[in-house]
Amino acid sequence: MVETDPPDQPRRIAVLLPSLNGGGAERVALFLVDVLARSGYAVDLLVAVNEGSLVDHPIARQYRVDLRAPNEMLCGPHIVRYCRRARPDLLIAFVHTAKIMAGLARKWVPEIPLALSVHAALDIPRAHRFWVRRWFGHGPERWLYRDVLGCHVVSRALGEQVQAHFAIPADRTHLVYNPIPEREPPLPLPVEHEAWFDRPVVMTAGRMTRQKDHATLIRAFARSGLAGRARLLILGEGELEGRLRDLVQRLGLGDDVIFGGFQPDVRPYLARACGFALTSVFEGFAIVLTEALMAGVPVATFDCPSGPCEVLEGGKLGLLLQPGDVAGVADALRAMVAGELVAPPADQVAQSMERFSSPQIARDYLAFVEQCLGRGLARGPVHGPVQADAG
Repeated sequence: MVETDPPDQPRRIAVLLPSLNGGGAERVALFLVDVLARSGYAVDLLVAVNEGSLVDHPIARQYRVDLRAPNEMLCGPHIVRYCRRARPDLLIAFVHTAKIMAGLARKWVPEIPLALSVHAALDIPRAHRFWVRRWFGHGPERWLYRDVLGCHVVSRALGEQVQAHFAIPADRTHLVYNPIPEREPPLPLPVEHEAWFDRPVVMTAGRMTRQKDHATLIRAFARSGLAGRARLLILGEGELEGRLRDLVQRLGLGDDVIFGGFQPDVRPYLARACGFALTSVFEGFAIVLTEALMAGVPVATFDCPSGPCEVLEGGKLGLLLQPGDVAGVADALRAMVAGELVAPPADQVAQSMERFSSPQIARDYLAFVEQCLGRGLARGPVHGPVQADAG
């Protein structure tokens, strides 16, 4: 006889992350955990490996279940043990490694009620793909994600990619944009950074990875002829920083390019900048564009797969350039410094940003979860021998 929960017990939702690194998907997962808990659900934040810059986040501390896996690609058995013990009504997997492991766990225990959250573009050059996709394409994931209860995507274009590559039907693909963070008023610019703004500054922000392609932005700045009378400010950190610093020196840019490191709040810098540029090869959503728009800064970005075009309403709110167009970026940087490329009116931006407000996104997430739960009713709870606590 299958054991059932008492009628008055709240539905249990598990949100799965490979780690607590400080990426956009991880932050959105914490937002979702908070929304679900406030709405009366019992929530567990499953973490395969308890490490990363968000380990001390208040939501992580309150709801974390450490699966204590040896690494994020070996957490499948740990997911199975958790599901057999806790019997969640829904498991939502964020980030590709967690989704793959959850899909494998579901092959062992088909009753696991799995939903996916997809934040990164799938239509990207082979060299930029996660190694599983680079070696095997999307076929293994089509097999793993067969009959999932639902799939959340952060842009319409990404929804089309999910349907094409994962074969998830349109009626199970749900658009929920990333929320604009609700934060306290920005702090003043650190005194030690005041000197960066002794001349006009164009800026960008993001991890120094191949995806963000800061090298193209640096080359465009060199081509713009702005050296000596303007600066390029790059906020972020990552494995390519050394190579980018070498590129700056080879191009003779000296202190015209500032590497500002990771800053938890980019708003004090946006308030001083004359423009914001993004040269990503691909994006899922590009929430940093919303922050630039709300700061009243003109924006130029590559129209890369999924994200920027929707955020900028097809070019109404900022300049969309063809990916790889170094000359176009150089022209845009010059126009920002000259005051020829300007931000859209504040009321137009405010109206557009309502799509991404936290209350709206919370409602959209709850609708997604409720639809997944409705589809999962026929499956019944995960059952089997109760295992030891996963952590």
